[in-house]
Amino acid sequence: MGAEHSAEARYKKQLLKLSWRLVLTVQEQAASAQNSQALSKNGDASSVATERKLDQLKLTNDPTMIKPFHEDFENSFFKYCPDLKSKFPSNYSLVSKMIQTFIGNAIEAKDIQKLGRKYGKSHKKYNLKSEHFEGFSHALVDTIQSRLGKFGTIELIKIWRDVTDSIVKVLEKEYMKAKRS
Repeated sequence: MGAEHSAEARYKKQLLKLSWRLVLTVQEQAASAQNSQALSKNGDASSVATERKLDQLKLTNDPTMIKPFHEDFENSFFKYCPDLKSKFPSNYSLVSKMIQTFIGNAIEAKDIQKLGRKYGKSHKKYNLKSEHFEGFSHALVDTIQSRLGKFGTIELIKIWRDVTDSIVKVLEKEYMKAKRS
């Protein structure tokens, strides 16, 4: 029984790692395409390579795949928590980096308590509610699912929901501790 549980845990961890890598690859392609578009508009000699990258991204038949992760996340998050839009930082890429750090550490089973404490201290001024944390979790899974496309199986998305729920529980717990202090 213990060996089965251990094998299942390793299986889930590997699925998370691979799917997260796919999400980040899409992120890197989007950033590269945006940078390439900017260069080609300025008459850069690499416009042929730029067009190839854009054509590769178009093969997905999903125009949202060209957006950076944080833009898709932001759109999804504000559907769940529109009241936080005015409190959100104007530089959403910082939010994206924070999310990527949390996810990476959660997948590797590193100490997310430390990151949670840092988050709690930096966010205690925002008067967040439980539904904001739930909205964060839902928006994160929605964004990951969107990024995975046809690779986002029901089983994989369920695993992601479990992971994001556990991350959000840590964030909320540490936020509440910081708010009381």
